[in-house]
Amino acid sequence: MEISLNLSEGILPSEIIKDILLRLDPKSLIRFKCVSKSWLSLINNPIFMYTNQKRQPPRTFMGHNHLGDSGPFSIRSYENFDQFSSQVYKFHVKAKEISLVGIDNGVICLREPFNDNDNCFYLWNPAIQKYKKLPPYPCDLSIDRMYGFGYEPLTNDFKMVGVTSSEELIVYSTKRNSWKIMVLSNLISDDMGFSNKVSVVVNGSIHWSFCLVNTELIGQNCVYVTNTVVAFDLSREEFKLIKYPSSLKDNEFCIYGISNLSGCLCMVTSQLLENLSPSSCIEIWVMKEYGVFDSWNKYLYVDLINQPLYRQLSVSHNGNLLLLESNNKNILDRNCLFTLSIYDAKASKMVQLQHIGLQKPQGSYLGTYAESIFLS
Repeated sequence: MEISLNLSEGILPSEIIKDILLRLDPKSLIRFKCVSKSWLSLINNPIFMYTNQKRQPPRTFMGHNHLGDSGPFSIRSYENFDQFSSQVYKFHVKAKEISLVGIDNGVICLREPFNDNDNCFYLWNPAIQKYKKLPPYPCDLSIDRMYGFGYEPLTNDFKMVGVTSSEELIVYSTKRNSWKIMVLSNLISDDMGFSNKVSVVVNGSIHWSFCLVNTELIGQNCVYVTNTVVAFDLSREEFKLIKYPSSLKDNEFCIYGISNLSGCLCMVTSQLLENLSPSSCIEIWVMKEYGVFDSWNKYLYVDLINQPLYRQLSVSHNGNLLLLESNNKNILDRNCLFTLSIYDAKASKMVQLQHIGLQKPQGSYLGTYAESIFLS
């Protein structure tokens, strides 16, 4: 689909002007909306916004929650992990706690789980410091299950999905600015537990990883038995099962989490020991061709036996393994300190980022982020 423009003639041809504007950052584009009606029409065009966002450099979004604080958040470079901006990104909403639902197209979906009016959800664009509070949830969320968030480019629509304990699927659409209730797919069962609560968008679908829990193993070191990855197609609004690599066998591995690795679905796994606890050996699998299950490829293998205790694993856009580490087995200890480290896949070495130490975060998460002008 082409963008139809009627830019006033000037020194430069309209196509060159368009190409220049596509390369600019969101803050500059917001200012340039005032230049003329034609520039305003161009910058507000959904195809232009989508194309501009895809040209922005990928970065890592980091959030660390403390009780009584809805931040801070930071956005960092993938290359050296320096903070991209001296600004600390604060989500200026008074909240007891804010947690991440998902990130897509420069928009971050946040959840306030302990609001007096039950759950509150927000769509936030930190690049332009604008946010939108979603309408009230249409059902009881006293016992909630899972959430996801993503962008559907064909209809220029951001969608948030939620699954409740009543076996209902609730979908919010920015185009409708309303929720609708649907019947939940039988791919989601009551005995599923999360491997990752933050959703990941790949190829127009939201993804979660789950483990099926064997209640007979409760109380042992590990309760993972069967693992699965489930996707929600944003266009068709239906669930589908993502098969994992054939070399991984049920009851023999656990999924630490999933990520988007340069547009490919990525999975972090570990083999289970005889006592059903995860081994120190971490494997990263990449699905090179989405939906083709034979295209799973082992991207990285690393033994973390000499590393400190780690609480969270993720994969950055450039393929490095990110670890949120703890210096204390009791992560609820007031003096427990968390540090982010990076395993550089190309150099085969661990780099500890001492300057990102945090004390007792209530929630910590990492995600792929690239700026956009959506929600402007």
